[in-house]
Amino acid sequence: MLFGEEVVHILDSSEKPSKWDKLAEMKFVTARQMIVIMIILECFIQIPFIWIGGELGLTRFSGEWWMLQFFGMVMATNIGAVVLAIIAQDAANKIGASQSKAFSVDFMKGIETLTQIMRVLQDTAHARGENLTEQIDELIPNYYDLALSYIRTHTTPVVQPPDIQVAPVAEYDSEDELFQTQ
Repeated sequence: MLFGEEVVHILDSSEKPSKWDKLAEMKFVTARQMIVIMIILECFIQIPFIWIGGELGLTRFSGEWWMLQFFGMVMATNIGAVVLAIIAQDAANKIGASQSKAFSVDFMKGIETLTQIMRVLQDTAHARGENLTEQIDELIPNYYDLALSYIRTHTTPVVQPPDIQVAPVAEYDSEDELFQTQ
C-alpha cells in the first residue's frame, strides 16, 4: 500500500532524467544529411579518379575516361551506402538500448496488469448493459478525489496532542459538597 515517503518518491520522480526522455529525444540522420554525406563522398572519391584519368593519359571525355569516372561514382556510392548503413546501425543500437531500459519487465507486467483490469471493467460494464467509456468519464473525477484524499491523509505528519496538566481533585466527604453554592 502506498503512503508516506513512497508517495513522495513517486511524485518527485519527474525531476530525475527519465528513460522516456532519452527514448523521445533520439536523433536520426535526415534525408538532407544523407544527401550531403553522399555528395561529399562523391566529391572526395571522384576527384582522385579524374586525376587518375589524366595520369593514365586518357583523353578527357573519351569512352575510357567516362568508364573510369563511372567506376569512381560506383565506388563512392558503395562507400556512401556503407557509411550510411553504419550510421543507421548505430541509431538502431541506441534505440534498442533505450527501449531495453524503458520497456523493462516491470513495465510490461504493469501494462499487462492494467490490460487485465480494463478487460474486467469492460466485461463487467457489458454484463450490466453499461457503456464503460461514459462511466470512466463519470467516475475518474471521483477516483481522483478519493486517491488525493487518501494521499493527503497518509502523508500528513501525525500531530501529538499537547500535554495538559490537570490539578488534583479536591478532597470531599460526600457528593453533596460538590454541588453546594456558597
